[in-house]
Amino acid sequence: MKPAPIILLVTAFLLGAALPYGQSLLNGLGAGSGFYGYKTDVPVPALPGAEVPDAGINVVFFGYRSCGTVCPLQLFNLKALHGHWSEHPVQFVFVTLDPENDSQPELNRMMAALGENFRAVRPEDFRQAQALADAYGDFAARQGGGKEINHGARLYVVTADNRRQLLYATPELDIQRVNDDIARLVGIEQS
Repeated sequence: MKPAPIILLVTAFLLGAALPYGQSLLNGLGAGSGFYGYKTDVPVPALPGAEVPDAGINVVFFGYRSCGTVCPLQLFNLKALHGHWSEHPVQFVFVTLDPENDSQPELNRMMAALGENFRAVRPEDFRQAQALADAYGDFAARQGGGKEINHGARLYVVTADNRRQLLYATPELDIQRVNDDIARLVGIEQS
């Protein structure tokens, strides 16, 4: 085996082993912000058809419908968050990384099943999806020419001025702490 594949294999193993600790590690990097998520303040492109509500936020996730690994976990997290925020100006936006296989009607049905405040964004093609993910600080790469897409499985919290304010790096989240972060961003007192 050549050195480059060995390095990639070791790196993938180490990243996989660190995944459960990813949010805690990021919390340490953003220490002092008082947020559970990693605090950022980065401009991001608006998402056509899923504009951030006035005085509200979007929670954005890049994934694809046939993903069998992290996407179902993050969608479960988003559904749990939606249950708490369905009466507030908080939208949950799923951006497909596989627009060639995820039709807009299929995405709309999936979003409707998840909840009223879910929106789907379907870029024109994979390259545009990749560029959009990159602009948010995520990544997307087709694996070996197949249907599998490697991606970050991160959640991004975006405010009405199209600025990414928080990043959650793993699907293993403390939902109550994420709710606390959202309440703080939208200025709602939690009970």
